Amino acid sequence: MGFVRNPSDQNIKRPAKISSASATLTRAPSSTSKLYLVSKVVDGDTIQLSSGEKVRYIGINTPERGYCFAKEATEANRRLVLNKMVRLEKDISETDKYGRLLRYVYVDNVFVNDRLVREGYARASTYPPDVIFQAQFSKAEQEARTKKVGLWADNTCNIK
Repeated sequence: MGFVRNPSDQNIKRPAKISSASATLTRAPSSTSKLYLVSKVVDGDTIQLSSGEKVRYIGINTPERGYCFAKEATEANRRLVLNKMVRLEKDISETDKYGRLLRYVYVDNVFVNDRLVREGYARASTYPPDVIFQAQFSKAEQEARTKKVGLWADNTCNIK
């Protein structure tokens, strides 16, 4: 969806590391929130829990395997969540058509969905009725575009 296949992605402007200052919580975590262990990172916007359940991040979209910047997005997601305890929050929908849980994902005080967009690893991608953070994700994408990081860098696969 909007991503261009291009294996020559050297010299892409990327954040040196995912910063801890951006994409913090925008609402207070529930005191009864359950934590889940992430056992596998499927790609930039999908994880697998130790229970075997797959979770698709709500409100964002990263390049699919084989497309430009997919490896970078997957690696960014891996650094954020792999082998860590995450808190999952539902919007309206329970699952997608593939049976994956649809959730907002948090590690400590980091809002993972937002962080991936803000750092240029994902696009804001809203699918009603799950729209609570639509404006926040759109703003985060605009900031990444303005800073020309990740997907929005001048030399990243010409996907603008």
